Amino acid sequence: MVVWVCERGPFAADVPPACADAGCEPTEARMSTADIIVLVFVFTTRGIAPVFVLRWPFWGALGCILADATDTMFQDAVGSSILTEYYHNIDKTFDTYYLAVEAYVAFHWVDPLARWTALVLFSLRVIAAVLYELFELRGVLFYLGPNIFENFYLWVAGLLTVDAGYRIRNGRRLALILVFVGVPKLLQEYVMHYLDSQTWHFVKRYILQWR
Repeated sequence: MVVWVCERGPFAADVPPACADAGCEPTEARMSTADIIVLVFVFTTRGIAPVFVLRWPFWGALGCILADATDTMFQDAVGSSILTEYYHNIDKTFDTYYLAVEAYVAFHWVDPLARWTALVLFSLRVIAAVLYELFELRGVLFYLGPNIFENFYLWVAGLLTVDAGYRIRNGRRLALILVFVGVPKLLQEYVMHYLDSQTWHFVKRYILQWR
């Protein structure tokens, strides 16, 4: 990235029109040690965590959530902002990666009701994410594809960890499960896509009241 420096301050990317004739000099922006540490931490943890889902479907999924939750916290903790500009794209890529691994595991569930419900929820999420990226429709992720798949997956994978013979008995039980796992995710999606705040930043500002 090129940074233009003059009396008006530093400017990233292309030279600003206002400074075209002001004698600005371009300098190459260098990553700090903190930036490098953040990049290594995020790409390592979020890249490796989904692999464990294949061996431990439930605990590996929890590891993916932990890796997802700690990337911005770690960045804030070390005083870096290297991910800020491109965080949405990076986060969405890693999210899709680990959710796809979970969908692969769900595809091999014996219970057809659990299996096909999980795959439908995953498909809706992917379709909504693609529509959001193409048309920037803020509400599409909330109305069409809230990430209920993740919570549903955790419910089934967790119970299968305790009881390998677990099955969802009927459609009524399935509906109750979807309500139970779906409401928390809808609240999170509302915070992220309508209040326009990452979950961690929302918790930090409004619950922990950190500034």
